[in-house]
Amino acid sequence: MKAEKGREAALRSLEERLGHRFADRSLLERALTHTSRANESLQRRTPHNEPFEFLGDAILGFLVAELLHRKDPDGDEGRKTRARAALVSAAGLARRAAVLGLPELILLGRGEEKSGGRKKAALWADAYEAVIAALYLDGGLEPARQFVENEMGAELLTPALHARDFKSALQEKLQARGAPVPDYVVVEETGPAHRKRYRVECRVLDRTLAVGEGHSKKEAQQDAARQALLLPP
Repeated sequence: MKAEKGREAALRSLEERLGHRFADRSLLERALTHTSRANESLQRRTPHNEPFEFLGDAILGFLVAELLHRKDPDGDEGRKTRARAALVSAAGLARRAAVLGLPELILLGRGEEKSGGRKKAALWADAYEAVIAALYLDGGLEPARQFVENEMGAELLTPALHARDFKSALQEKLQARGAPVPDYVVVEETGPAHRKRYRVECRVLDRTLAVGEGHSKKEAQQDAARQALLLPP
């Protein structure tokens, strides 16, 4: 009973951070339920968040595209495409999930918990997408739109986000300082074949400047370069 009350209080607090009070809180609970937890349940059909991840990914992509269009209706399509990829990168979503406190709230199976699943940034990013789907399913597009705008609106003003190409911009910045061209090294590859995740380190003279993630090596490289551009001079 104490654990249940603690969980309820934690979800209420999360609702405040999300800016939405759920009419059906089971949607939020499902968004935070990993497949490992569902697989260990005595009820074989315990819902988990994988379907929500798929939906949330699509909703997030649309809402970020809408934000970029509203900011610059006649802007270059390629530049806005790269900006959208940067905003919805796995690494970026994982960081936002951590700020929201999602890692501590994800329901994991015992095996996944013991193997360090709670420390996996990929699971955090998945939960973030699933929560966006839960917002949409509970209240429609407006709560999801408001949440995404609150989360990402300020970053739209970051000059580095709108570079024509993050890798090229970083290379020019480093060369202006007399530094060599960076190397991009894949350090981790996770996920099923249809939804691979790549983790890439951006290195200069064997020193790691930044780490990026994405659903392709190119996307992960661009994310790493963007993170490196945000570093202080």
